[in-house]
Amino acid sequence: MLETYLFISPWGDECFHCEKETIRYFKNVNEKVDFKVIPVLNMRIIQRYIHRQKEHGFDVVADYNTLFEEMYQTVLDYKAACYQGRQKGRKFLVNIQEAIINEHQTYSKQLGTDIAKEVGIDLECFEHDRRSSLAQKEFKLDQQLSQEMSVDTVPASVIFNLKDEECGVLIDHYDYNTLASVCQLKLKDLEQQQYFEPHVL
Repeated sequence: MLETYLFISPWGDECFHCEKETIRYFKNVNEKVDFKVIPVLNMRIIQRYIHRQKEHGFDVVADYNTLFEEMYQTVLDYKAACYQGRQKGRKFLVNIQEAIINEHQTYSKQLGTDIAKEVGIDLECFEHDRRSSLAQKEFKLDQQLSQEMSVDTVPASVIFNLKDEECGVLIDHYDYNTLASVCQLKLKDLEQQQYFEPHVL
């Protein structure tokens, strides 16, 4: 069984593409996979988002603090959705990414509520959980986890073979073929290298 952590930025177009490639790959493998999506948020993420928006010809009118707050609330909404099941949480995340990244909608709490309703989430629980101290605590733990796993850039995945938990493989900015080649390796042969970054195809 593989345990996989996918680290993303909540509004990153590169992350969204990598996320879809990862889900597509794991849907087609026979081996069991424990797959977790971990949002990462810091000032470098905000800077990267602004740069990517300008590359695509979009103006960014909000300041750093506003963008951080809106992305932070997106993450808390995702956490709240996950409390009602990982599948619903993942569907919520994909839908809100579609709205913000592909449809260029502006994040608002109402947008989060509307998407929660779309995916069949209990709204009373969702409204409570998105403001909860538990969601805020989990956000902090996610940021610590990214540091502990030496994740310097997103998107990035850390993949463990549960038969050899000491051996993790770190890859970043990857595609379907790269992920397939890494997952097919026998991780037990990598005991001398806890982390490595294979060439991205």
